[in-house]
Amino acid sequence: MAIYPVCPHCGSKQTSRVENFYRCSECRKDFGREPYTDNGEKMTDAVKGLRFRFGDLISGSVRLRMAEDLDSCLWEVYDTNGGDLDKVADVMNSEEWQAFKNTLLHDLYYYDWAKEYIPVNDGREIRGNNEWETAVIVSENEEYICRGYDAYPVYWDKFMSLLDPFFNRLQRD
Repeated sequence: MAIYPVCPHCGSKQTSRVENFYRCSECRKDFGREPYTDNGEKMTDAVKGLRFRFGDLISGSVRLRMAEDLDSCLWEVYDTNGGDLDKVADVMNSEEWQAFKNTLLHDLYYYDWAKEYIPVNDGREIRGNNEWETAVIVSENEEYICRGYDAYPVYWDKFMSLLDPFFNRLQRD
């Protein structure tokens, strides 16, 4: 019996493979198709950067910015919690950058995420009054933004694990 990924739309494990993508039998939505830009280029080749912010206006936030530069990716991560600024910057080689993009687009199904996540008043515990926003940058005129306030995508924990190595550098440097 084949194991298929969890649906990024509803979190169901009741998914099946259909040609080169997946279908969820719970919410009836498809996911996992190869994403393309507005100009028809594969997204894994076209993505030029990423912006991520997590936190709130009162206590501060952590941020990550990535920008492709020729055959590498420049990145910087900073923490503005408590009014101080802690910042680290470095470079990823092209293989690391490509692996990052592949994980984001093909393992975490980023392009199948909803654009907004807002908590439902269903009695579940809220994680802590936090806003977040992430933007995958393709060009000056094209980016895909997802954001939320105390509600998160199905693949949130795996997404945060992808970003952890960058944020962990704040603690070491």
